[in-house]
Amino acid sequence: MLTFSSKQKIKKKSEIQYLLKNSNRVTQESFAIFFKQNSLNNDRLGVLVSRKVGNAIVRNKIKRIFREIFRIEILRDPPFYDILIQTRPGIKIINRSKYEICFREWIKKSKTN
Repeated sequence: MLTFSSKQKIKKKSEIQYLLKNSNRVTQESFAIFFKQNSLNNDRLGVLVSRKVGNAIVRNKIKRIFREIFRIEILRDPPFYDILIQTRPGIKIINRSKYEICFREWIKKSKTN
């Protein structure tokens, strides 16, 4: 069973700020993906969801969705990335499949290049 372990999480504020300032960015309609290659032996994910998006239930649901996609789709081979997803206030759980597809496609493209 695949899990989303603590070594796959980006938690430190300093790491998040570094990625926001010094990484590549892919912008989608409802979110932006910040990514930078790392020297670790695994990919890591962080999800930023503003309070403007909704209440805690909605914000946590969005985080769970992105973590689940990451857990299932990420390939366990180089190159390894630090990935930060910053959602925008317009993101909706109803449009889940739309941004799932975008994130999955980005993962596949980044690992094959």
